[in-house]
Amino acid sequence: MIAIEVWLYPQCMASAVTGPLDVFAVANAIWAIKNRDDVGPLFKWSLRSLDGKPVMTPAGVSLIADGSIQADSQADVIILPGIYVGNGIAGLLGNLHDMRAVFPILREKHRQGTVLASNCSATFVLAEAGLLNGGHATTTWWLERAFKARYPEVQLRLAQVLNEYENILTSGAATSYLNLAYYLVERFGGQDVATGVSKTLLIDANRASQMPYMQMLTLTQQDTQPHENLLVQRAQKWLNQNHHLPFRLPALAEHLAVSERTVIRHFHQTLDTTPASYAQQIKMDIAKRLLESTTLTLEQVAERTGYSDPSSFRRLFKRHSGLSPASYREQFRPAKRVVST
Repeated sequence: MIAIEVWLYPQCMASAVTGPLDVFAVANAIWAIKNRDDVGPLFKWSLRSLDGKPVMTPAGVSLIADGSIQADSQADVIILPGIYVGNGIAGLLGNLHDMRAVFPILREKHRQGTVLASNCSATFVLAEAGLLNGGHATTTWWLERAFKARYPEVQLRLAQVLNEYENILTSGAATSYLNLAYYLVERFGGQDVATGVSKTLLIDANRASQMPYMQMLTLTQQDTQPHENLLVQRAQKWLNQNHHLPFRLPALAEHLAVSERTVIRHFHQTLDTTPASYAQQIKMDIAKRLLESTTLTLEQVAERTGYSDPSSFRRLFKRHSGLSPASYREQFRPAKRVVST
């Protein structure tokens, strides 16, 4: 029997706690059907908070702990649910500060061979505890800049929904807890049980990439520090207004009345990117919106985002999103989900 602890802490997401437990409950039911001998359940679990008291989640759901987080835990797996970031990066860092007392426990459990599994922004907890230094991880895609700025020694594999490094599992944005739980079922219960779980709960076990969900400009406009660089602000406004034109650095520099080198330097210092990359991000975001909300052809979408060659646009779009324009439209364009008769 695999013993799982789910840790509770202020601002943890309710679904990232209860969602995996539902997955494990279904896994236990399927396990019991497939193993009619009296072998006991596949998983057992408990909820542990910092002080053993209930935790109120951002959704207003109170989660009752079975006890406090203890150094002598016998858990085979510790799950860290995602932390709500509604209060911005500063709020997240405040939560990490409040959790510093459990970092030694995490490090000791890892040394003992316990599987550590984080969802979404909880990857920050593992990184803050020093468990990812020199390694690799994933986290929610829209916290890329904040994560890289705080943990430059960690290789961030942002495209991945699920990543494993030295018995540490990290997962992507919010609902990737389903993929995380599915992986644990597969790891400890086998493929047959995991397949039964995915079919019963409609879990997309093949969802391996976050790239189609990324809005690139979000990655350069996070609230790590809203910038006050007036030159870059003017450049951003101009690039947005001229997204339908091919990007030309000389034209941007001329508009700003500075040298091309000055433009590049300011973008690098302020946004940690180049003007060309930023312009491309604008174009890809607009292309996504057009694919989601219009019936424009590929050629028309390419033209409206400043690309004269549809083939080049198609290759660039796939590199940015992980999907072809046609596949992206099929996946994200609103459709009638309920069939009436």
